[in-house]
Amino acid sequence: MKSLLTEPTRCLLVRPEFLENTFYNLSNVFRLLGARSAAPPLGLLTVAALLPSAWELKFVDGDTEPVTDAHLEWAQVLFISGKGPQEQPIRRLIARARARGVTVVVGGAGPTLQPDMYAGLADYVVAGEAENVLPRLLADMAKGVSAGVYRGVDPVELSDAPLPRYDLVDFDRYLFVGMNYTRGCPFSCEFCAQIEIFGRKPRTKPTEKIIREHQALYDLGYRGMIDFGYDNLIGNVAHTEEVLTAMLEWNDAHGYPFCYSTEATMNLARLPRILELMRDNDFRYVFMGIESGEEAVLDRTKKGQNTAMPAAEAVRILNSYGLIVNTGLILGFDGESHGSGARMLDMVQKSGAFPSLVLPLHALPNTQLSRRLAREGRLFGGGIPVHDEDRTDTATTGLNFVTERPRTEILEDLARVLEQLYDPDNHYARTKLIARQLKPNHRHRPGAVKTLQLARTFVRIARTIGLEPSTRRHFWTALARTLLTNPQAVEMVVGQAVFQSNYALQAQSYVRALREQIADVHRVGEAAYNAARLTPRGAVQDSAGS
Repeated sequence: MKSLLTEPTRCLLVRPEFLENTFYNLSNVFRLLGARSAAPPLGLLTVAALLPSAWELKFVDGDTEPVTDAHLEWAQVLFISGKGPQEQPIRRLIARARARGVTVVVGGAGPTLQPDMYAGLADYVVAGEAENVLPRLLADMAKGVSAGVYRGVDPVELSDAPLPRYDLVDFDRYLFVGMNYTRGCPFSCEFCAQIEIFGRKPRTKPTEKIIREHQALYDLGYRGMIDFGYDNLIGNVAHTEEVLTAMLEWNDAHGYPFCYSTEATMNLARLPRILELMRDNDFRYVFMGIESGEEAVLDRTKKGQNTAMPAAEAVRILNSYGLIVNTGLILGFDGESHGSGARMLDMVQKSGAFPSLVLPLHALPNTQLSRRLAREGRLFGGGIPVHDEDRTDTATTGLNFVTERPRTEILEDLARVLEQLYDPDNHYARTKLIARQLKPNHRHRPGAVKTLQLARTFVRIARTIGLEPSTRRHFWTALARTLLTNPQAVEMVVGQAVFQSNYALQAQSYVRALREQIADVHRVGEAAYNAARLTPRGAVQDSAGS
């Protein structure tokens, strides 16, 4: 392998598929909206930019097409990037590649949090940010080192980050494209894995790099939505204002070829200047982790930034700047009480935020939460067994610890929440609220070809959701009302209807799994259930990056 860096090497870069029946697989949504996946894997495109120029690269997204035997027979080196919920597809792909003598490198969020899980499977494991780790890995590969775990130590300076290899992507397969502006978050939410991977000191790309990436996408012919930021858009407020101002100048000069989505903490609602710039740049969606409807619970899990104002008020403010709010919800925190599920439902109905992740709390490896639970002797050793080995997402493997309130009560709460959140009556009541509050400022206009695609997409939606007995009355009523009162909010009504239809189906699968878990606990008793799964008291997981 000494010639790897200088001689042509066939390198296959793969994101494995997301398993069906998980919150991470939105194939039903993609089919309706005329795409195959949400966005290409930005981390893998960044890795591609760091590889030797002599290498021949081929990118395959398992979420949009199968990884075939022909792909693996072509490859000499395989780079796999994935998250925790993709563990089973990652393992299967590694086995297929190794059987053909392909050298395998695995990285991403899952291997970063649990590098030892993959050390005996792949040849090389990358744990951490690729910009710091890949040079060492490539140097060792060139020397003939045949295996190893490569851990990142120091945070990457984003001024050194390369331009992602967007040229490897078929944009027509995706709903949007990602652009990394920031890594790290200043907050210390106890359950969060992102701050363990990227740290609590926000790092941002220089303004000129962000503009360069915009220009690169523009020159490649991409037009549409960019998911901008990652981690927390407002980790560095002053620099975010500078970047958004420069983006506005660029967008104005180029005819607003893009619109945007992002992720931020709830205190975004207290930053009017940032919100003005987001509105003027045509930001349309923001994901906020509201998590719980109970202030005491948020304080205990170190998410105090969500207690400065009620969720309903924060969502109303963001709606007034044209932003549709998606959110994540979690049950199982310490400090919850009887009725936590009902309070969560009430909070969601009053705010109108769309719940795109609804999960039991999962103590992810190497987080503050998992370390505390291990110290307290409450952390399970092997997760939660489920009847289908492919169900590896935290919606069915959560509560991997001794819970503070009865486990069956939490699971019953979660089942009720899932059943009611996506009920058409409840969903369209929230849609009505948001349609009344939302003040869009759509500056990006699709071209003629895209407009025709959107028309075909609407026909598909009308023939499914618009004819489905449980949703047709709600859908057409909401659409007609919004056309009369706030026509620019029609995109929201249609988009939310598609997601409601998808999540309503997924919720049924989750509720069945939750009922099975409840039956398992009742059968043996909660004390025995916990005792069979506990790690030895005092066994604390290694800290991230060790």
